[in-house]
Amino acid sequence: MLTTDRTLYLVIVGHKSGDYTPEQDVSDMNRETVIRDIAGGQYDDLRQVIAFNPFERICDDVTDDICDEVCEVWARRGDPLSRWQYDFVEMTRGIVGARAFARAA
Repeated sequence: MLTTDRTLYLVIVGHKSGDYTPEQDVSDMNRETVIRDIAGGQYDDLRQVIAFNPFERICDDVTDDICDEVCEVWARRGDPLSRWQYDFVEMTRGIVGARAFARAA
């Protein structure tokens, strides 16, 4: 049982057989690491990011907030987005937000 008051971030990824949560050390379930991993392409077909704090008994869908931060990283890099990255941005920011990025061939 977690007894420390901290927020953890759970990533949900899509797969043809169903959505799943990738195996992850609890120490890597912090906001900064999750943003770095998403921006770095650690996950394909990202669906959702859930923030939860068992100590405070809270749970929130933070997908939009995380997408905003990841998009800032991608915009700074200027690289074209892969299909799943583009789809993730379109899902959270809409088609106009996604069109701000180039798509990889």
